[in-house]
Amino acid sequence: MKVLLTGAMGNIGFSTLTALLAEGHDVIAFDLESRRARRLASGFDGRVRFVWGDITSPESLRHALDGVQAVIHLAAIIPPYSERAPELARKVNLDATRSLIELTEASPTANRLVFASSVGIFGDVQDREPPLRVDTPVSPADEYGRQKVACEQAIRQSRLQWSILRLAAVTPIHLQAQDPSIMFEFSPDARFEFLHPADAGTAFARAVACEGSIGKTLYVAGGTNCRMTYYDFTNALMTAIGIGPISVDAFLRTSPARFFGDWVDTDESQRLLQYQKRGLDEQLEDMKKDFGMLVPLIRLARPLATWFVTRSSAHLKENRRTGVG
Repeated sequence: MKVLLTGAMGNIGFSTLTALLAEGHDVIAFDLESRRARRLASGFDGRVRFVWGDITSPESLRHALDGVQAVIHLAAIIPPYSERAPELARKVNLDATRSLIELTEASPTANRLVFASSVGIFGDVQDREPPLRVDTPVSPADEYGRQKVACEQAIRQSRLQWSILRLAAVTPIHLQAQDPSIMFEFSPDARFEFLHPADAGTAFARAVACEGSIGKTLYVAGGTNCRMTYYDFTNALMTAIGIGPISVDAFLRTSPARFFGDWVDTDESQRLLQYQKRGLDEQLEDMKKDFGMLVPLIRLARPLATWFVTRSSAHLKENRRTGVG
């Protein structure tokens, strides 16, 4: 099958691209051009057609859709950047998705769309009994969540053969430079379920040709072996790369616990897509491999590295002053 993959050079996109090739698909990879994107693309040795363009440009999308049979739509601006630039996020996350739907409907060859949504559409739901299910009412608490809900509605109203995959947290293996303060904006005791990027890629690659997933909204997450508290997960990651442990005082303390999402019901998605292969051990090992020789160097400077990360917390001083932690 000839598949257009948007956001192909992103965290989930790169794994999806690799998985699509493993599944035997012909891939058109669409993303913004950059030095990093060009470098990653060079590793595919001509096996993929790369189209560099702007997802908000209908002309770019129309060119990329030429001859395509199916679309996997991953391109998005995610938190915290979606909240800092809401107008740009709306153009990328919502307006571009609506445009892609219209162009795909008008395509003489494409009629299949697999869309990446998020458990973030539920806002704060830690006061409810887990897990999240398909019939759990959505209650988005930020721009990103509201945009994803609007995208889901537009997709369901389309003439396409669609599937919506609501993703749990997919933590990157390759940690890029970003503001670490977002890490501390959730409660340490919040229920947390993650998904290895490679398993996320497998889910999307298999969904595109899975007739059983057409017309369905599926939760995609790591399963029972990937369920823990947010604090345990964060500290495991920080320790693996030589930082930490991070003091619990650095995290937001609320009652009930605050986190956009929860443990989720993945029985149907796993039955259809058979993607859950990796857990915490694999996540940590892959991160350590990616960091390479930086890990022992970071460990040598652990106190300084830990201070550098925790200093971005907006809660550390207040929690210690009040004795909350």
